[in-house]
Amino acid sequence: MLSSVANCSYTIETIMQPAQVYWANLFALLKLDPLKDGLQIIGSQSASIDRTRPALICNREEALGVSTISDYPPEHPARLAVGETTTEVLEGPLSEILMRLDSLDAREPWALYLPPVGPEEGIGSFENLKAIVARLRAPGGCPWDREQTHQSLKATLLEEAYEVLEALDKEDRDKLCEELGDLLMQVMIHTQIAEETGEFDMSQVIGGISQKLVRRHPHVFGDTEARTAQEVMVNWEAIKRKERPQGSSSLSNLPKQMPALAYAESVQQRVARQGFDWQNIEGVLDKVAEEAREVAAGDSAEERLHEMGDLLFTMVNLARWLGLDAEESLRLANERFIRRFSFIEEVCRQRGCQLKDLSFDEQDALWEMAKEQTK
Repeated sequence: MLSSVANCSYTIETIMQPAQVYWANLFALLKLDPLKDGLQIIGSQSASIDRTRPALICNREEALGVSTISDYPPEHPARLAVGETTTEVLEGPLSEILMRLDSLDAREPWALYLPPVGPEEGIGSFENLKAIVARLRAPGGCPWDREQTHQSLKATLLEEAYEVLEALDKEDRDKLCEELGDLLMQVMIHTQIAEETGEFDMSQVIGGISQKLVRRHPHVFGDTEARTAQEVMVNWEAIKRKERPQGSSSLSNLPKQMPALAYAESVQQRVARQGFDWQNIEGVLDKVAEEAREVAAGDSAEERLHEMGDLLFTMVNLARWLGLDAEESLRLANERFIRRFSFIEEVCRQRGCQLKDLSFDEQDALWEMAKEQTK
């Protein structure tokens, strides 16, 4: 095929090969500019597509791989051109276009165009969330998201985890659903950052936890027997011991960034599973009383600080013996205090008085009233 470009001084003739003619006709037919908008041109057996960019899938005597388009919603718009010299384009939902593809001869060439998936399409799918996060981090995305690093997101991750706990404490299912989504977003963006830097990707994150769950539940996926939760925990500790580097402590991999009460509880749970524990709760109660006396008897701030730590550690042990979560117990106590104190403040406003001007007995009476009026 000959084409020419002429101007006032010279003429240039170019010869287009058959393959070039095919692509030129195809782009014109589908109204595509391959140099704009980051068009992907891929084979029909490709493992993955970036759904945030337009994609042109072409075959050469091969069927369309299911994994290639599995992330697209069935209602996603699509265009299909069939044959070497076709002049017709089929347009419609992807599900209908795929039915047309199934009816084609395997040797017949075709090209399937898929525009980018919009943020509202397939909104409830995991892959759509992954694509949204990738788009936020991509050039032209959100400036704030693009600036984030693993380190800069640490505080946000902790905050989102605490908001999940708050929703659980309030037994607010709608809020729990929302906060779990926010926490999932933290997993997604950390994984996206890691994928961009070549550290790991989502398949490794999911694969790692899947392997760990199977490995640590041999009573479900293997031949080991465990009839009670206690037997499960014994097996769990044995498996974790095998996984730890030889000679390392069973306490060495506890994250020191945990809240102090939760950290103390984890320490005590681990050593108790190895048999290092009180024989009965009476021994724990006696130890609490002993530590309280030592706090009172401390002669210096440093000594009292030391003894107060021992007392708190022993109180966590008492909570464990009672089947309670010390961190949760204190968090709920904080919330009760805030509700009751807020009640007292409101009463004082209604009475036109200042709390600091009331006597101890008057304040105590208000506190008892608050206890009766608030849960």
